Parts: sequence; structure tokens; C-alpha cells
Amino acid sequence: LTVLAAGDIAKCAPSSAFAKALPATADLFGIEPGFDLGDVAASESAALARSWPDAPILALGDLVYSSGTPAEFDACYDPIWGDLRPRTLPAPGNHEYKSPGAFGYFDYWAERAGPERRGYYAATAGNWLILALNSEVPAGPDSDQGRWMQARLDAAPQSCVLAYYHRPAYSLTERSGGENAVKLFRQLQSNGVTLVLNGHNHFYERTAPLAADGSLDEKGGTVAFTVGTGGRMSGAQPLLDVTRAAVFDTVGLLRLELGAEGYRWWYHDTTADRIADSGDAPCNRARETM
Repeated sequence: LTVLAAGDIAKCAPSSAFAKALPATADLFGIEPGFDLGDVAASESAALARSWPDAPILALGDLVYSSGTPAEFDACYDPIWGDLRPRTLPAPGNHEYKSPGAFGYFDYWAERAGPERRGYYAATAGNWLILALNSEVPAGPDSDQGRWMQARLDAAPQSCVLAYYHRPAYSLTERSGGENAVKLFRQLQSNGVTLVLNGHNHFYERTAPLAADGSLDEKGGTVAFTVGTGGRMSGAQPLLDVTRAAVFDTVGLLRLELGAEGYRWWYHDTTADRIADSGDAPCNRARETM
């Protein structure tokens, strides 16, 4: 199965000064901001995604800026990425929650965002369990999300697990508000999850297999990919001991091939028109049974 992934996608310049300063307020009052769609970097990632017309797309949060309002989804995101909507599996980000309860996100995605406007849900594909999680609501084993996730993991016959949510637990750039992300990663890693995908930081990053605390664990760790490159870019950051690849100043997509006992990956950098990172690895649970 081919799967694509990216977050931090559509940022369009509003034509109204009031809407630019207070987008959520403008939307509540029905003020149509209007957007300039002529030079939006997310157009590049959308064009790339169309190269694999049957591939599901894992959307890693912050899908439209700056507040995830209905107007931003309808007049900025939808004209650029809207044709990809039927095969997109979204997760919410912090910018969606700049609108109360992320109402623009849940209204736009409807049933594709999962049940009961929780922002987390599960899917399966062959030997893979895929968990879409929400780093913007309480996490950890004692939370509603944590109990739901544990029940899914305990019941899963699949030996390969992929989880994705917006904020990374461990990354080259440490930003505030990541407590839920750390709790999610710790619970996932303790359950032998193979890989975790995140957005939030506007670059591409792949770690070595990580222990629950973010330290190196080559034998049983979980690999983390940060792919906040759907339409945003940022410059170089100092690398860490656990960094295995990093690409900056890039718009692009992660492509995954999910196999019976492992996966392959390619990071497609549209800015430089190249494959900037690639490789393969086994699933953790499959590896444990070898």
C-alpha cells in the first residue's frame, strides 16, 4: 500500500486587513476575507500528491492557516487541496484549535475526522493498524484518548502499527505545548509501534529508533518522522545525536510503502525536485517474532 503524508499545508494571504488580523473573529461575523491563491506553496505538494492518484494521504495537522476557520478551509484549503479530500485522512493541529473547538476543521472534514468530533480514529490496511491521534486534547493512559488507543492496540492482530498526530514529541525544534505529544509517543512506543508521523515543525526530519524518553533505542525503538512541509518552510537547525536525516527550506511529501512485515520510505522534495531521503525498515512487532 502506498501512503502519502504531510502537514502544515495551506497558507493564503487574505485581502481584508481585518480578516488578516483577526481571522476567527471575522469568520464569526460573516466577513468574507478573500484570499490570494496565486502564489501558495501548498500548490506544489498538491501537484505532487496527484502523482499517486490512489494513495491515501495522512494530513498531519495545521491544514490551513491561520485559525482553521470555515472561510479558510472553503476559500484557501479547498481550492488547492480540495480534490484530494476523498482520500485524505486528517489529524488536527494547534492552528485548527485557534477556532473554538476546532469547529472549522470538524465542519469541513465531517465524518472523515472521526466520530464525535474527538479528532482521533483508526483504520486498517493489510497487516497495518493506522492510528490518527489528536495532540491538542488530553493524552496519556488515563485519558479518554489513551484508553481508546490502548484498547485498539490490545485488540489489534496486526504486527505493524503507524500512528500520526500533529506535534512531535521529540524533534530538532522543541516548542511549547508538547506535553500531550510526549504522552502519546510514550504510550505508543511502549506498545511496540513501528513509526510515528508528525507535522508542526516546518521541515523534514527522520530520527533513529527512539525509546519512550527520546533516547536512542536501536533494537526496539520507534522511528519518528516530522513532515511539516506541505506548504510551509523553515531554515536549518542544529542536528541531534538521534537525527538520521533532515531537510530544510523544502516543500514536499513523505511517501510510504507499507508491506507485510516492514515499510519503505521516500521524502520527495519539490523545492529541489529530488528524493532527499529514502530507506526501509521492519515492523517492530514483526521483528520481535523473527
